[in-house]
Amino acid sequence: METFSEPYSKKSSCPYCGDAPINHTLYFLGSIVTIALDSQAIKIIKYAPSFVKNFVDFIPSFLFETLSFFKLVKFSSDIDKAYTFRSRIIWEEAKKRGIIMEQIIFFSKPLDFYRTKLKGKNIYFESIPIKPEFSYMNNNWDDKVVLKQEFFKKNIPVPVCFELSFLGLKNTEKIFSKLKKPIIVKPRIGSRGRHTITNINTLRQFREGIKIAGQISSHLVVEEHLEGSVCRATLVNGVLAGFYRGNPPTLIGDGKKTIQELIEAKDKKRHSRVEPIHVSQELHDHILRSGFIFTDILSKGFSLSLSHRIGRLFGGTTKEMIDELHPSFIPILKQATKIVDLPVVGFDCIIPDPTKDANSQKWGIIECNSLPFIDLHYYALEGKPRNIAGMIWDMWS
Repeated sequence: METFSEPYSKKSSCPYCGDAPINHTLYFLGSIVTIALDSQAIKIIKYAPSFVKNFVDFIPSFLFETLSFFKLVKFSSDIDKAYTFRSRIIWEEAKKRGIIMEQIIFFSKPLDFYRTKLKGKNIYFESIPIKPEFSYMNNNWDDKVVLKQEFFKKNIPVPVCFELSFLGLKNTEKIFSKLKKPIIVKPRIGSRGRHTITNINTLRQFREGIKIAGQISSHLVVEEHLEGSVCRATLVNGVLAGFYRGNPPTLIGDGKKTIQELIEAKDKKRHSRVEPIHVSQELHDHILRSGFIFTDILSKGFSLSLSHRIGRLFGGTTKEMIDELHPSFIPILKQATKIVDLPVVGFDCIIPDPTKDANSQKWGIIECNSLPFIDLHYYALEGKPRNIAGMIWDMWS
């Protein structure tokens, strides 16, 4: 039986960054540049002659080997320094296959960039080895607005959404009035749930959510709040490789204990691989938007979600359940993959019950990940890990 290393979480000084802290100012400025230039850059690359694309592919090799010549870059074979567990899984599979993989160390700092030699040629990649001919996106699918607009046109289920510029908030009340409550505000560009505010029911909460999300992004997404579990469908070469379901930490009232006491009791009974519930400002704000404070007593049987963040790193549950997924979801996910035209892609979905017919429930794809965290499928509390890393290396055969 294979064993896998346990992922870890980073402590953050910002409660809204969760386990993935970033520099707010740099991220905000980067969002302006990304949104303004990405679509144009993609168009240029898309229609560029093949010799231009070959030159672009050559840049990482030239850069890293030049830096190596001047002793500014080194190549490490120490797998324990892998920058992410996503990269480590890829590395472990490479070792099984006899593929040499090395990490790039820049000024003694390990990066999430790697080098491997295949068919006598050095290949450089970020975390996941994508063949160069498959690495061009025909659109910026990591942009939540671009993705939803295109999927809506192609009848792929998505939540109703609007774009909102943090630099011009004239339409705030109008947008708020158009959406059924509750709603969500999140950065247009970004991942890992940073500065995402859910369960918004009032205009005051909406404006506060805009303020928080706007700390790291110049453009925001406002969308309807779909009910259900957060699921990740990962596809490799057009084939569904894994389907993961995560749920946030949730309390069930007994009519006696306060929310604080229920959290303490839940933590005492948690699985050994589940992290304690982190009581932060974000958690306080989340339950406040549901109409509660920590000293409130939940009525018997009442269910209260404590966060929009899912999984065991936040006190929740996780399950790899590709074998239980209702087959009606598969053609829809394959169609979505065909639209984005990515060899490795992760779709985040909100689904009430993945084991029931897709057409019998309201669900939707909320995000696309062009560099998906495949480790989610390996470290779930329940279910059998699937060899997604093997499928990725198979594309090089």
